[in-house]
Order: sequence, then C-alpha cells, then structure tokens
Amino acid sequence: MKYLLGILDAFRKGGGAILTNQSIVDYQHHDDKITLKTSDRHIFTAKNIVWATHIPPGKNRFDLLVAPYRSYVLTVKLLQEPQMLAQTADLYDPYHYFRYHSDGDKYYLIAGGFDHKTGDEKDTEQHFVDLKALVDKQFQYEEVVAQWSSQYYVSADGLPFIGRMPSEHNIYIATGYGGNGMTFGSMASLIIPDLLQGKETPLSKLLSPARIKPIASAKSLLSEGWSAAQHFVMDKFAIDKINEFKDIHPEEGRIVNYDGKTFAAYRDKQGALHCVSSICPHMGCTVSWNASERSWDCPCHGSRFDIDGKLLNGPAISGLLRVNK
Repeated sequence: MKYLLGILDAFRKGGGAILTNQSIVDYQHHDDKITLKTSDRHIFTAKNIVWATHIPPGKNRFDLLVAPYRSYVLTVKLLQEPQMLAQTADLYDPYHYFRYHSDGDKYYLIAGGFDHKTGDEKDTEQHFVDLKALVDKQFQYEEVVAQWSSQYYVSADGLPFIGRMPSEHNIYIATGYGGNGMTFGSMASLIIPDLLQGKETPLSKLLSPARIKPIASAKSLLSEGWSAAQHFVMDKFAIDKINEFKDIHPEEGRIVNYDGKTFAAYRDKQGALHCVSSICPHMGCTVSWNASERSWDCPCHGSRFDIDGKLLNGPAISGLLRVNK
C-alpha cells in the first residue's frame, strides 16, 4: 500500500486527476480523437488512451487471448508474532499462497488459493471451506477476520500484453497480469511512456499485444476458446431444466425459464425477487450465479453484475437489463 499510495501521490503532483465511483458507458474513436462518456455524464476527449484494466472493454481479440479466473482469500488473526513477515506459495496445482501482515502489535495471515475459471464453479462457498481447512491444518490462529474472492486474467502464453493495441496507433493496453499486478503494472509504467514517445525496447517487444506465439499459446487459447463456446451454447440448454421462480430460496440465485423467456433471478433475505436478463451484454453468453459474492458472473469473458444487474467488472460496458415483475 505504501508503494501504491506513493504512485498515486506522484500522479496527482504531476497533474493527474482521479475520478472514482463511475464507469465508462460509451467509447468512440474517430479521426485520431478518442471520446469517452462516463456514468455521471462527463465527456472526455483525448489523443491517446491507456486501458489499464483487467481486460480491454468491448469486443476485441483479447476476449480470446486472456481468460478470467477467481481466487479465494481469507485473513486470520494470529496468536503470536511470526518469525518474519514472509510471503510464500506452495507447488500444488492449483497452488495456494500465504503472506503475513502486521498492524501495530497485531499480526495476521493472509491465505489464498483454490483458483478456478470464472463461472465454472456452482458451489463457490465450498472454496472458502476448503481454504479454511487448509489454514486450520497448517497454522495456529485466534479468529478469521475477513474473507473475499477476486478476479484476475491469465494470458494464453503466460505473459501480459502491454503496449499498443494492434491496428490502433493511439490506443494502449495493459492486461493479462495473472496474479502479478504490481510487478507487471510497474513494467507497464516503463513500456507505455516510451511507446508514446516512439521508442521501442526489448521489453516492449517481448510483451507487445501484437505478438504471435502460436506454439506457446495454442493449447491454452484453444482450451479457453472451447470453454467460452461451450458455455455460450450449453448454458442455454441447461436453463430448460428450471421453469419456475417458486423454488428459489432466500439468498439464492438461479437462471430460470418462465413464459418462454429466461431470467437471472435472485431472492433476497426478505423474500423479494430481483430479476434481470440472463444474457451478458458483452457477447451474449449466459451468466452464472456466484453464491459467495452474490453476483452474476459471465463464464465466457468475466463480466460481473450485482443482483440488480449493475455492472461490476468488464469487458461489458453496460449492465444486465432489469425485468419488470
């Protein structure tokens, strides 16, 4: 956090402005001018833009070249001070990772793992159960103080894509970081300013978004492409197995078929139904219910939405349509 806050401070001192709690709802690129419209109705124009996002928004080649995954994390308060504030990972597949943290005279363990492709797991809560069992076995602690999951994107060949968007000379991207955001984010800060000044380096060539590595990428690219295609087709057949709203329990979400149409339906604690379209506006895949995060996740490209359809995570740039009950 010291490192990230230092960067933020330097950015502001350099004339940068931070806009929060809003999203890009429209993006136009004509005659070398970029126009962005935000959810609070601001309009910005620019000569160049950097999509420093999990995945570039909208439809582009990186829908196929990077794949969304979720990782599960919990924090426990330790009974005693660790010998050192180390960070480690094991060699299992999927692997698990551990890091110590201090806050005054209190010490914590942050443990994570049990990663999986977004939208592929029905019982996401079980991953927290498995993670806690792992921590119980290996560590002594006082209590669990927090747990969460987060999303990251893995590239087809294992390296991030940092640099100029292919065929668009004034669009720059930084995506496919895997679990190494701070490392590759720092690389982006070296690569993109050089490219803006017309300078290419060995590092920029290595991580270029235009690179083609068919042998290194083929197996992963075909696997992820098949996964997305399978969800796009098969999920539309699977929804026929459910045809009523009445069996949805409190705090449960399901894809339902009703009166010839399909919906993503969630029942809250008070029993009220929240119904939205089940079709992701990005490329038309059917969303899946994520029980641990209370969200609708797209298994094809990782867009995420809350129970009322509000967009949480791209590459979609709009939410799920609300359904009037």
